[in-house]
Amino acid sequence: MPLSAEAEGTFTRILDEAEALFATRGYRRTRLSEVAAAVGVSEPALYRYFRGKDALFEQVLRRAAASPGPYEPPGNLPVPNPEPGQIESFLRAFFEQSRRVAALERALRGPAPRTTAEARTELAGVVGELFDLATRYRAGARIMNASALESPELGRIWDENVRGYLTRAVERYLGRRSDEGLLALPTAPSDAAVVLASLVTSYAVHAADLGMPGAHSVEHRREVVVASVVAMLEPRKVIR
Repeated sequence: MPLSAEAEGTFTRILDEAEALFATRGYRRTRLSEVAAAVGVSEPALYRYFRGKDALFEQVLRRAAASPGPYEPPGNLPVPNPEPGQIESFLRAFFEQSRRVAALERALRGPAPRTTAEARTELAGVVGELFDLATRYRAGARIMNASALESPELGRIWDENVRGYLTRAVERYLGRRSDEGLLALPTAPSDAAVVLASLVTSYAVHAADLGMPGAHSVEHRREVVVASVVAMLEPRKVIR
């Protein structure tokens, strides 16, 4: 049964405020009383929509995962708390499905570029798609980053399935192209991968928080990141 317009509006405001709090305070430090106060309702009123913090956290994550597509709220209220391990299972399945970076996979599986132009195009494609992925799931990334330190299981899932997984893949790519003489790394591939991932994340996920120039233009931030990485790694001209 669909929610009434009024109930759906309140439900959406709760998700909006909860997302902002989870993204800055993390899961453990966010209190339902804070969410209720931000929405402008009493805490008992909030329980008419969600049985508890786990129910709210799960729906915030599911909405973030649906982005940029539509999110369908549950038909019945209050939303029940998930079963033990349900949130973790959802995150693992979602991350495994959504973490693909096609340009990076092609670079790791395909032949090496033969010219400077090809090397630049390949590198720009990898960095651009990493940026697009981080931008697409910006809300979820902020929540997971904020929650990881104080929630060991969430931190483990985030590292094994996204942050660490992609950084290790980038490390393999950079190391391979460096060994082939196509990239000039300023440091070890592992360190270069961390720097690249940090730069992409800063501009894609945290730019507005850090007051970066052009923070409101995704296109501008993408151009800056891609151009900066390509310039820093200086693909060398190689013709075999």
